Amino acid sequence: MSDIEEKIIDIGQEIFKGYGVDDTTAQILSILNFESREISMEELAHRTGYSLASISLKIKNLEHFWSIKRIHKPGSRKTYLYMEKNLLDAFATQVRNGFETELEIAKTKITPLIEEYRNHADSEEQKIKLQAYENYLSEINKFEELIHQIYDLIDKLKVNQA
Repeated sequence: MSDIEEKIIDIGQEIFKGYGVDDTTAQILSILNFESREISMEELAHRTGYSLASISLKIKNLEHFWSIKRIHKPGSRKTYLYMEKNLLDAFATQVRNGFETELEIAKTKITPLIEEYRNHADSEEQKIKLQAYENYLSEINKFEELIHQIYDLIDKLKVNQA
């Protein structure tokens, strides 16, 4: 790997740390993000200096949120990894897989509990808690609206890119 490639990976690691991930995860994400082809988990372990087991565990936790695909090549027992390079699609996936999960759980599970709690909130403390629960649900509804606006904007940007 050239000096410039190493510097780009280091900068990518800084960028991914800004998402609140640990150093190991940031390094893995940076390598996958700037690798132009799929990379075997063994090669990723070699490049990072981490064990294959550590890489495998990290990938298991990352792949859903960061658009990392596992690829199995015919005739090979190795697992290869590829990270989506289209930033608009990657961002949409992060929003969809991260925030929509919270939205779905909140709307389907918390809403009925708030309705039930509303009927039993007699004390002042319970009424204050009810207000906090209702505020959370109101914010969830606003957040859902924002997410749909983000999707619309992403679609418009993708059309303009083409």
